[in-house]
Amino acid sequence: MKTWITYIAAILMGLATALLFGDAVYASGILSAVSSFLVSLGIFITIPIIAFTLPSGIASLGKNRKGTRCLAAVILWAIAAVAALAAAAAIVYAIKPVQFPVTSTAGSTPGTLSNHVSYMLSASGSSLYPMNAFWSIATATYFILPLMIISWILGLAIRPSADVIRPAYTVMNSFAEVMYRISRTYTIYGFFLSYAASASLFIDVYQEKTLFAAPEYAKLMVIVFAVSILLVLPLLFGLFTHFKKNPYRILYRSAAAIITAFSTGSIIASISMNESIARQNNGVQKRIASVAVPFFAIAGRGGAAAIAVISILPLFQATAGNVPEAAVVAITAGAAALISFASSAAAGTEIALITVLALRILNINLYGAENALIALLPLLGGFAAAIDAYSAALGSAVAASFIDTDTEIPYSDII
Repeated sequence: MKTWITYIAAILMGLATALLFGDAVYASGILSAVSSFLVSLGIFITIPIIAFTLPSGIASLGKNRKGTRCLAAVILWAIAAVAALAAAAAIVYAIKPVQFPVTSTAGSTPGTLSNHVSYMLSASGSSLYPMNAFWSIATATYFILPLMIISWILGLAIRPSADVIRPAYTVMNSFAEVMYRISRTYTIYGFFLSYAASASLFIDVYQEKTLFAAPEYAKLMVIVFAVSILLVLPLLFGLFTHFKKNPYRILYRSAAAIITAFSTGSIIASISMNESIARQNNGVQKRIASVAVPFFAIAGRGGAAAIAVISILPLFQATAGNVPEAAVVAITAGAAALISFASSAAAGTEIALITVLALRILNINLYGAENALIALLPLLGGFAAAIDAYSAALGSAVAASFIDTDTEIPYSDII
């Protein structure tokens, strides 16, 4: 059975489980523990996949002198997607302004959210300090930038530019093939992760009850998500590919990675799925998927920027008691877009980081009202990660199109 079918079934079963056991006190704890274990397992698989596939991809692109063109396509897509998604979210909010609801964490100690962000930034900053390359790889979990830097350097070094280097390149390429075999297996059976994670997410939302009391904000989230997935990204993809490829085909073929990102709230857990799907389902060469997908997990966080926009502005509206002016909306969208390029430093809580830093940059004091965000962070992060996973799938296809190596995969051959 195709993955897009099994993963849709998994998330629907997760919803059914939440509705069935939502009032059970023990259900949330059990499903949260199972979900955390499976997410950690997914990240455990992802790290070695990046460590072997990224150097192989860099070396292969360098060998054929396509690295510069591929990197240009990746950077252009990342910038355009972030700008377009943040702007779209601001426009949707301007049309339908809604204030942020009062949640169970609204009364938390002032500075709770800021302290978490400061801790995440400090931990990520420490991991960037060059001390031991092997230690950086071994300890890479949620912040993968150090791992990517080391892998990038290794990839440049093993380009087969001399006979003495060719054996090393061949070995690395063979290991990369092994990693893709592992990621394919993980993608096929990863619906167990999506089921457990989505059930945990939906039970948390159900027990929080906030969105049932304030459905207008829930509608705003869904509208921004739908506009991003069904309109903004497909239109942008059409502009990049001159409307020669179908973005909606990539959407359903990449459903496994998108649903996993939504249910876990982690773009890192979906990287190996996205790489495998890019190659097996979307006709993107291994070397391009190996480079593009991890890069987008770091810099292409337009989904996080968009969801942060509809977090900051409703928080401001709830605190000030009035709808922000158009200039404030535009400036907030711009700040969220810029900060999103560094948001991977707080993987899993990117919305919190963007919100706190944007408020500081804009010199807006909400007097602790931003703590209301904490209760909804899993759901907000899920929407953001799902948008970013789809953006990564489209971006890798754009990169393949830029260097004329993309192919069409028949439906019968996809996983």
